[in-house]
Amino acid sequence: MTGKFDNTINKMRLKKLNKTLNSINKMSHVFSEYTDEALKAKTQEFKKRIMESKATLDQILPEAYAVVRESAYRVLGMYPKDVQVLGAIVMHQGNIAEMQTGEGKTLTATMPLYLNALTGKRAFLITTNDYLAKRDCMEMKPLYEWLGLTASLGFIDIPDYEYEAGEKQNLYAHDIIYTTNGRLGFDYLTDNLADHKRTKFLPELQFAILDEVDSIILDAAQTPLVISGAPRLQSNLFDIVKEFVHTLKDGQHFKLDKNKKEIWLTKQGIDKASNYFKVHHLYDEINFDLVRIINLSLRAKYLFDYNLDYLVSNGEIVLIDRITGRMLPGTKLQSGLHQAIEAKEDVELSIDKSVMATITFQNLFKLFDKFAGMTGTGKQGEKEFFELYSKIVVEIPTDKPIQRQDLEDRVFANMEEKNQAIIDFVVEKHKKSQPVLLITRTAEAAEYFSANLFQLDIPNNLLIAQNVSKEAQMISEAGNRAAVTVATSMAGRGTDIKLAEGVHEIGGLAVIINEHMENSRVDRQLRGRSGRQGDPGVSQIFVSLDDYIVKKWSQSKMIENDKLKKINSEILENSKIFQMKVNNIVNKAQTVSEETSIVQREMANEFEKSISVQRDLIYKERDRILDMVDKNQFDYKQLAKDVFRNDLKKFNINDKKDIISYIYKNLSFNFESNNVKIDVFNQEAIVNFLIQHFIHQFEDNQKKASDPYFILRYIQKSIIKAIDMAWIEQVDYLQQLKSNVNNRQNGQRNAIYEYHKVALESYEIMTMKLKRNIIRNLCLSIITFDKHGDLVIYFP
Repeated sequence: MTGKFDNTINKMRLKKLNKTLNSINKMSHVFSEYTDEALKAKTQEFKKRIMESKATLDQILPEAYAVVRESAYRVLGMYPKDVQVLGAIVMHQGNIAEMQTGEGKTLTATMPLYLNALTGKRAFLITTNDYLAKRDCMEMKPLYEWLGLTASLGFIDIPDYEYEAGEKQNLYAHDIIYTTNGRLGFDYLTDNLADHKRTKFLPELQFAILDEVDSIILDAAQTPLVISGAPRLQSNLFDIVKEFVHTLKDGQHFKLDKNKKEIWLTKQGIDKASNYFKVHHLYDEINFDLVRIINLSLRAKYLFDYNLDYLVSNGEIVLIDRITGRMLPGTKLQSGLHQAIEAKEDVELSIDKSVMATITFQNLFKLFDKFAGMTGTGKQGEKEFFELYSKIVVEIPTDKPIQRQDLEDRVFANMEEKNQAIIDFVVEKHKKSQPVLLITRTAEAAEYFSANLFQLDIPNNLLIAQNVSKEAQMISEAGNRAAVTVATSMAGRGTDIKLAEGVHEIGGLAVIINEHMENSRVDRQLRGRSGRQGDPGVSQIFVSLDDYIVKKWSQSKMIENDKLKKINSEILENSKIFQMKVNNIVNKAQTVSEETSIVQREMANEFEKSISVQRDLIYKERDRILDMVDKNQFDYKQLAKDVFRNDLKKFNINDKKDIISYIYKNLSFNFESNNVKIDVFNQEAIVNFLIQHFIHQFEDNQKKASDPYFILRYIQKSIIKAIDMAWIEQVDYLQQLKSNVNNRQNGQRNAIYEYHKVALESYEIMTMKLKRNIIRNLCLSIITFDKHGDLVIYFP
């Protein structure tokens, strides 16, 4: 019933879009008669109409899309089809276009990118990896340039490249920018650490299209981007604790709930730890670091799986995105967890650093005035897209009817029988030279099938998402006659598999999936590797009661039924009742997995709310200071008064000795205290006394800076330094708080409520610390000039 209802709504949406499409088609006939020069001239005409407020983007859309359409044909030899134009209209509206593999999303995106770039503000195309960003940019750049717009890749595609001054500004000084979600996120955080307006490089975030939008803002939502700062004091307990953890038994010394990602010591485990480490009470404050590392080591050993959550590459732990199977180079787990995994795998421990800045992808893209998305599998995520971003998903029909056959699952009692059936299936297809793409959930499974096929003299390409550009080339060859490609779930996503000559006649590409993934969206993506643009093809998923998804998410007693394992596999495979029961178990397990992921994303989003609000306030204040052109825009006297009134109470300053000590620490190294008279019984008198000394020292420092420009820079740098130091400390504290909030003593309280409450309290404390640091920086900084005459400030 729900499916029919959704289908009706989608038809209504398409009907509305078709009216705009008809207008574009009429204009397309007009522009096909234009000369190249006349067609190119339309860009400046559109810009003028927008700038003079004679037309809105919505009003220009039919003409603009028709211009891009005709230009694409002349420049690239590609003419956007009606279905591509429909997708382009959806994206300009700030919604999500569901377009199947091979339907030409790269070309579709050029229309809304061109239209939104006409405002003079940047338009971004954001994808999941460097290879796809570079490939799409290079392919579409000639079209934009022919039309009079500029386009660039938002990064230099060289590993560990060090940018020179002004280089980032140049990359972002283009109308249309192709980049990745990770690079844009890190650039946003870096840009907000700039200490001068000149060194900021990120343009206004006006419009973006997210390719594989579900992967970016749903699947990757729980992995925050983090810029690390100063090293924390490294514990030497990781290796010792690892040996202790090896001695613990599941159920006896610790309890494990893998689904909730929770693990904790039992009473026996606590006693064993106390004896092992010769401590009286394990949970005494003095043993805080030991308890922390025991918990981290348990999590590393039992909650993080090799080749699923991480792998070891060149002596380093590289994280893997569980949903997409992609490696996450440069991303580290926080609060010592990364070091615990390093100890587990016997690699050299990296330095555990404090967190300087962080943002999630969910919050990054909320910063855009408008963003849209495209994907092959958005419909199943529509509820979340709407709740989080108020976006609808419009299913765009394929240009040609889908010819692929999605066969019913083949069901087995155990993994051994299932794996053998998969190999037999590949052999059968290979005999008639039909290309096969065998997709697995893990790298180990891919390696197992690849090795077994080689033993049967079946050559195959093995793809385990470690080299994206090589992977894209290999996946593009998967449609050749007799080609066998064994790949993990996301290998080659974003790359078309085109069928070679003669493959259509033998059934097209056969996609075999060795088990259902934890998310049905991923199953659909995998099936969609075959049958592009009306090609023939076939897809089949093989399942067994030993599958990961069943073991992890199902409570069915059928899993533990040993009698099933003794029944002949042919009998079971031909039993409709057995097939139906197993399918129900798998479908239910997948539903539980999806619902759990949604809840976890909601939780991650809730936790992010506090830091997001605080980050916005801090970054706005930073920008206000960097934009300051007159030093008198800031009320220094009121700031000093607030700080002094607070500190007199906070530090219980009530005698002459305390006052003098406070001045030395915060206002002046050269204070003459001999003949000072202070009414220590009058708080306001003390405040006024301190204000006089603040003003004196502040004016003295301004004289050292001498030039009005340098005075302004000294003040800006002093304030920005104070903001950054306080904020870095706050971000790191909030990260630690998030890790520990569930372990607070009043654990029965709502963890999120507790987190927001403490986060708010800590923000107020940080604000006062920030103000005190401004006063200290303005007074105690040492101002000098280098040999080039540039201002140099040494902060206290």
